[in-house]
Amino acid sequence: MRRALLLAVSFAAGLLAAPAFSQSRPPAESPPTWSALNGQQREALAPLAGQWSTMTADRKRKWLDIAEKYPRLSPDGKARLHSRMVEFSKLTPQQRQTARENFQRAYELPLETRESAVQQYKALPPEKKKELTDKSTRKTTEKK
Repeated sequence: MRRALLLAVSFAAGLLAAPAFSQSRPPAESPPTWSALNGQQREALAPLAGQWSTMTADRKRKWLDIAEKYPRLSPDGKARLHSRMVEFSKLTPQQRQTARENFQRAYELPLETRESAVQQYKALPPEKKKELTDKSTRKTTEKK
């Protein structure tokens, strides 16, 4: 659960300056299979290749939206995105859901509030971060 929380904060921090995800694809459109992706999409989504066939259509569309932005990222940004994808792919389904919920809550906040929260979190000592993670884990476990 700690990784889910940290991943959500990390995703939110990394996307603070990015525009909201585009909604250019109609919901009825069926996302392509991995082999039908173009080379640029496969490069952008490479860390997810092993799970692509098991993802829901909605998840695939969201990752394809992210893949559209990939060519505009700096080399460091591309490496950071791939690193986060690898971490995300290692999470359990419950941890992924928690990360998505945390990201959504964070992204609904005004930009200044998100930036402030990320800076405050980064400034915390490791033991305080662990305490917050443990508290969040207990809340998630109690919801079940």
